[in-house]
Amino acid sequence: IDETALAAKIKGVLELKPEISCTVKALDLPATETHPASIMLIVRHGGPLSSVYDHRHDGRRGTIYYRPPNEATLIYTPSLRQIEVCADSPVVRQTVSDSFAEVALGHDISQKPLTWKRYNLSRFRTSLRLQPPELDGYAFGFARVVEAEIRLGIWRRKLQLKVTVDDDIAEVADQYLGARNIFRRAEAFSRVAIAVAYNRVGDEKERTLNLTISGTKSCNLQSKTDPEERALGFALLKEWGILSAFRQIASGDLQAIFPQLVQLHDRIEDEVSGSYLLELGLDPSRLIEGGLLERRDRQDVVLIDDDDLDGEGTVKPSATEGMVNTVGPFGEDAGKRSVSDVEMFAINGQWLHETLMRLIKPLLSKRTAQILDPDLTLLGAMQVDGAEVPVYFARRLNDPKTAQRLDLALRARNTAGVGIILAASEEMPLHLGSNVVVPLLSHLASADEDLLFSRGGIELAYRNNISLARGGVSPRVVRAGTQSGTLYIPGKEPLHLAGNDQLTIFERLVAAFVSGSTDVYVGDLMKGFAAKSPQSAFRTKMWKDIVDIYIGKGAKRGFWRLITTAVQAGEIVDAEDDAETPV
Repeated sequence: IDETALAAKIKGVLELKPEISCTVKALDLPATETHPASIMLIVRHGGPLSSVYDHRHDGRRGTIYYRPPNEATLIYTPSLRQIEVCADSPVVRQTVSDSFAEVALGHDISQKPLTWKRYNLSRFRTSLRLQPPELDGYAFGFARVVEAEIRLGIWRRKLQLKVTVDDDIAEVADQYLGARNIFRRAEAFSRVAIAVAYNRVGDEKERTLNLTISGTKSCNLQSKTDPEERALGFALLKEWGILSAFRQIASGDLQAIFPQLVQLHDRIEDEVSGSYLLELGLDPSRLIEGGLLERRDRQDVVLIDDDDLDGEGTVKPSATEGMVNTVGPFGEDAGKRSVSDVEMFAINGQWLHETLMRLIKPLLSKRTAQILDPDLTLLGAMQVDGAEVPVYFARRLNDPKTAQRLDLALRARNTAGVGIILAASEEMPLHLGSNVVVPLLSHLASADEDLLFSRGGIELAYRNNISLARGGVSPRVVRAGTQSGTLYIPGKEPLHLAGNDQLTIFERLVAAFVSGSTDVYVGDLMKGFAAKSPQSAFRTKMWKDIVDIYIGKGAKRGFWRLITTAVQAGEIVDAEDDAETPV
């Protein structure tokens, strides 16, 4: 481990001044009966700027500014591929772990963030009581929940119950909130505090350990400096089923659900309901464990489509475990539904994207992952007819705005040549820039083949559409639905069009060109539209990219034409008012 390089990295990320020191010391920890061999790093750095008052000899009071000598400890266990960090600040914990992964392990944090242990508080839905487990070397007096915080329907509403260590929190909840109180039907626990009394075997000294878990990622154990206390705390949480480490889904299992994962990644929304996951045949618990999903709020409105009821229904708590009541738009009883159907989950976009890229990579002859846009990634290249063809992965192409944005982005990369875009969407344009768009899920290989994709099918789709990617043989507009399409002009990159206005304008220009009249009067071009100029149908950036390249002013004032060749400067009349009647 390069201690100097790691110290410089941490110092830079923490934005410490040159005169503020930061040192790193690495130590080897030999294997023991309970823990494999590890590496420990001690990071000493200047903490946040602080001050104290100083009483001077002359009776005046002054202020002394200083930075406390803060310390962070990191333990890396290679056999477990696990990093444990202890520091006062969560920012420092994140900084130290990320810096260590980048410098010591060569891990690209920007492409694949570190994953962390997760805490699952759902066990408290059935009982707020805990039984002390049997752990070698320890004897336990008690383990009690002293604080519980739940969310009421939505994350902004919460209910908190705190008791003393001598109280039974379940009895207090039943006494003051009722026998079937809200804690038994909790939407989600957001915070739980546990008090543990224990002593080490052979030691009469009574000790206490306070555990506080907030959400799925935060626990106060990371801030405890005593490694034995941390180890005991994590062991207790594992025994109670509260702590579950991230567990990567096996490659074979991922390949089996690849189409469903692509559909998840293609969604416009970053949240998904339990009922949608059920339709896809996905197990939310397994995806959560694999880091692809995180729990969010429950739906408070659902769609009712019964014989007698039709419309939106409201979700209400139910006395039946695992169920919720639904109420119709006028207060009608719409029956019960499973809680799992109305639960909401957040998609871990970064990890899902990385998972899909890992499954696609065997298709490539050259791998160069580069994220060009949140919805567009350059994967590398594949060999087609002896030439290297750039390969991209794109999602959300069924959204016209996204498709048009990516079309403009790819035009800036036209020097790369005609490429292949593997699209997550089934509804998409045939081309983006000078690239052939291929629906990824339409080219999956059969189950008995080693590769996940049919390379031959992708190559055939590329060959069949490469001519159009170069503009085709004659100008034309090809619609893909009512709101999306592509303009093809020989010798030019295909132009993606979004919206009926853009499509109609170019359809009229192409029709005029084919008929031989070339120029179209602006009144005829914009007939049926509120706008008086074609410029109004395009965003400013797109208009700048297409004017005088695909569309230009005609030979007379108030006329427009389709540009099929390089524009001669003398052919264009500069007109201030496009809608003016020609003289």
